[in-house]
Amino acid sequence: MRQIITILKNPNQSEIEHAIEFNFYELFRALVTIDLEDIEYEETDEFFRYSTGIPFFLLNGVIDSHIPSEVAIKKIEENITFFEKRQVPFLWMIGPSSSPKNMGELLINNGLILNKQPGMAYNLKILGAERELLNKVEIIKVGNIETLKVWSDIVLTGFALPKELLSDFFYNAFSFMLLNDAPSASAFLAYYDGNPIASSFVSYKAGVAGIYNVTTLEEARGKGIGTAITLAPLNEAKKLGYEIAILHSSEMALNMYKHMGFKEYCKLETFVWDPGSKE
Repeated sequence: MRQIITILKNPNQSEIEHAIEFNFYELFRALVTIDLEDIEYEETDEFFRYSTGIPFFLLNGVIDSHIPSEVAIKKIEENITFFEKRQVPFLWMIGPSSSPKNMGELLINNGLILNKQPGMAYNLKILGAERELLNKVEIIKVGNIETLKVWSDIVLTGFALPKELLSDFFYNAFSFMLLNDAPSASAFLAYYDGNPIASSFVSYKAGVAGIYNVTTLEEARGKGIGTAITLAPLNEAKKLGYEIAILHSSEMALNMYKHMGFKEYCKLETFVWDPGSKE
């Protein structure tokens, strides 16, 4: 059975912005607080920090930060020192609730590189009946070790991520989330003419359905498969009673999501530090 959580009903603008931000935070908390070797994490009143020891920025970071302005620079320097000692890059994500409000400027001044992502939401009440799939396209829900391995490979290939660094972590972390007795997430695989070519993932946290890991292999793009694999978790979320789906869009996918009916509500700012960036 799926875990019992409160579903956000008839949310206003600020509640949607909060959900866009905190669905991500709660997902990453779940991914990095599983019992895997070498993972360190710390929850304080000021931030949540995690480190997997894997030299890839997404797998080391500071999120959900609410730091008094008078100690912000000190806390930034302390976190840089923490990750510098481990010789791994890290991200620092800030959103609408983050403080102080000039945190982005302070992070840039300390050598972190900014990447902005539109925080988008979709009203599942307006989602129509499930569409008939494109010719030769089949979409399945990941439900066992074999399909999880295929899904992981599609995600890593589609986003051109380093498999030698991430394959083991992806498999172990997502198997914990997807293949247990009370999953809080679902993953989907699209096949075209019998070959796996696209992926998506939905995390049911912060009262909404958070859509992640939507990618289509390069050779299959431009056929409408990206839309189809995004609709799979949307359809599931609506059946489960969710009213809002959220996502953090890349620039490449922004027009597709707008065409589907997603609306931009806020900006999520990801700042990245690399061990070689310190002068």
